[in-house]
Amino acid sequence: MANLRRSRLSPSGLQEAPAPTPRRPRWPWVAGGLIVLLLGIALAWFDGGEEPLRPIAEDVALPEQAH
Repeated sequence: MANLRRSRLSPSGLQEAPAPTPRRPRWPWVAGGLIVLLLGIALAWFDGGEEPLRPIAEDVALPEQAH
């Protein structure tokens, strides 16, 4: 039976290195993450301020105490 696998050795007898895979740049993901983070911080700063506490000025009905 014939060997159908390709030989991994080059004509010089050295093993061929696999072709390097092209790397996708990472900066678009980093820039997008920073933009989302900054938008979230801006939204929290704009909309997340604390409201001042207001006193409750209503009478509360209490049950009568038995003597």
